[in-house]
Amino acid sequence: MVQKFIMNLYIYLQGGLGNQMFQYAAGVSALKEYSQFTDLKLDTSFYNGQETKVVKNGLTGRNYDLDVFNISYSDVEEAPEGATMLKGWFQNIKEFSNVIDQIRKEFVFNVHFSEETKKVQNQILSEDNSVAIHVRRGDYIYNPTANTYHGVLDKEYYDKAIDIMNSKYNHPHYFVFSEDVDWCKGNINAPNITYVGSECNDYKDTGHLFLMTKCRNHIIANSSFSWWSSFLGKSQCTIGPKKWLADGSGSDIMLDDWIKI
Repeated sequence: MVQKFIMNLYIYLQGGLGNQMFQYAAGVSALKEYSQFTDLKLDTSFYNGQETKVVKNGLTGRNYDLDVFNISYSDVEEAPEGATMLKGWFQNIKEFSNVIDQIRKEFVFNVHFSEETKKVQNQILSEDNSVAIHVRRGDYIYNPTANTYHGVLDKEYYDKAIDIMNSKYNHPHYFVFSEDVDWCKGNINAPNITYVGSECNDYKDTGHLFLMTKCRNHIIANSSFSWWSSFLGKSQCTIGPKKWLADGSGSDIMLDDWIKI
């Protein structure tokens, strides 16, 4: 009888949902690539003692949120000393190119959203040329460290992106997703536009991601959360910032066929 040894691979999760999704995808990819590992475990120790959205030591407090999806590897366990663990941000599709189809199947929501969210979903699905616009402000504004590192996209960026979409499609309907709807109403305007605020961002703030994946086209922010909305939605046209981080780095996160402005 051949004895089978169990050798776990651990992935260290950190940051918000978009970051966790990249990290999980990289872990699944590594598990497939390296046959010596038999299972993937999720180390969530980063979130111990954090208060959601409270800034401490330059970090915005977050929660472990991957449980909103039907993921195959959901065992949460802190890595023991000496364990093999992946740690990083992995914000590039090349980090999980061998499991793309699997990741798309696993990142399917397993939660029930509010009636208000379902109403917006039906409105999106009724539009032939729906465009999701994601405006990330929040901690990019109130957390000085995040502001310096990421920067904030301005009105000019969104105006240019809307002009491009208007040139490509007849009568597009824009759905603007943001935690700062007041700023959006004062700065982002189009003939057919719907502003979607916190009333539809239910269940661990994932309502917006769910709705954005239902849109046919995307104008994304410099945000991993935003990136996944386009990727999972199999967007026809995606426009994103060529300057992903404030220092100009990180642009390799953008897919080759996305429009960069």
